[in-house]
Amino acid sequence: MVTAVLLVQKANLETITQFHDQISNELPTAKGKWNFNFKIFRNNQYSIPQELVDTHEQAPESKFLFTLSPSYLRDSTITLINGKSAGVFTNSIEEELSELGHPSDLSIPNDHLRRGATTGLNDKFDNFIGAKLQSLWTQRQLIKGDGGQIYELENGNLCIRTSNVFLHGNFRGLLIQIEMSNSLCDTNNHNSFKEHFNKIVEKYGFPEGNLCCDVLDKKNLDKYGDLCLQYSKILNF
Repeated sequence: MVTAVLLVQKANLETITQFHDQISNELPTAKGKWNFNFKIFRNNQYSIPQELVDTHEQAPESKFLFTLSPSYLRDSTITLINGKSAGVFTNSIEEELSELGHPSDLSIPNDHLRRGATTGLNDKFDNFIGAKLQSLWTQRQLIKGDGGQIYELENGNLCIRTSNVFLHGNFRGLLIQIEMSNSLCDTNNHNSFKEHFNKIVEKYGFPEGNLCCDVLDKKNLDKYGDLCLQYSKILNF
């Protein structure tokens, strides 16, 4: 699966309603609602690596940590540092997710739990950063996505997620997340991704906005890391 994120900053009620009507006319499969939290942290300038304590009064460079917690990834947080290092942290247990009928690909394996090989966290990782790692990372922004809808099209090969974006309680635009299965594109040719996504935008009448389909590594696609990278570039207010 490859992803892209489009932000319509000039969206209004008419724009949003018109787009939902346009998608509904394509007879999609409605997959429910969703929301997300996107947090931006900056490294503490006075948290200096031990080897630089004698030569620096502040950290020599600024680093940014981005966390994305979409509701459809139950109890999971995607993290990205400086657009390079990505990871996914979860505190969901495989057995519990299976009992609830949720996908368990992002979960703590049962064997790991029995052996104590877990983070031991009850809260999402982004909350852990804000509560326990304040000496290393300072939260700069919290961007929320609310009122989201999920549509599946083209026999499940295309998923479109919409969400209203808010910063400090103020509406900042309509976010559209596009997920395209590998069968609809050549995953070995990253340069063709934007062309494929532009065709989808045109076909389904997306409103005009800023589209990002950048990836961390063209040779090794990472659907979650790439998605967090796209959010970090699109939601750069």
